[in-house]
Amino acid sequence: MRIWPLLLSLALTSCGSGPSPYVTTVGVLEPGRTLAVQLDSGRFDAFQPMRGQRRNLFTVSATALPKTTPAPPRLHAAPLGVVVRAVGALDSLLVRVPDGVNLVVESERGDVNVTDITGNARVVARRGNVTLKMPGYAQATVGDGNLSVMMGAASWPGTLGFSTRHGDVELWVIAKAAFSVHLHTDNGTLFSDFGLRGVSNGPAETIDGIVNGGSSQRIDVETATGSIRLLRLQPQP
Repeated sequence: MRIWPLLLSLALTSCGSGPSPYVTTVGVLEPGRTLAVQLDSGRFDAFQPMRGQRRNLFTVSATALPKTTPAPPRLHAAPLGVVVRAVGALDSLLVRVPDGVNLVVESERGDVNVTDITGNARVVARRGNVTLKMPGYAQATVGDGNLSVMMGAASWPGTLGFSTRHGDVELWVIAKAAFSVHLHTDNGTLFSDFGLRGVSNGPAETIDGIVNGGSSQRIDVETATGSIRLLRLQPQP
């Protein structure tokens, strides 16, 4: 399927008291494709397309730090979709992800927030807190920072991995999901309301268990220093 990674580029001037994007790029990406974002520094936020916007359009909006004008993020087509590369320090990068498009984020520094996209997400963040709230499934690796994930998928392929080097992990999984699980912290505490039991060895704790009878699906959560909470996500009535 043909992809148009760059349909519109707008240089926007600041207005009001808050910072405004200095560049916005809009393109077309169809369901099943992947939007990959590589960010050196700055807060990252991902959402669905805006209300009234075509559901196959993606948007990339970059906001600069005060008194700076960095180069605009570079976009290029890739075999699986589109790659966005933001070089240098930004205040923030906002991406709107089309329906059914998967998101891959690599961030060197800055918080990462992904909210309500309809595809799935994979995040690698070297330094910064990561928050993922989505109806699908996700995976995330964090260096220094806390990780919070709320995912609505009851099924996923294989093993989903979540880890931090220094930071807590909170993972909400839909209550009806059936899976096996491995939780481990080298230095911290573990908690789950799925009725799992673990073992401790000094400051280290480990839980290996089966949820709802288990399946070929698996969740692996590990941290070197930090606590892990695996919690039931109850669907809204």
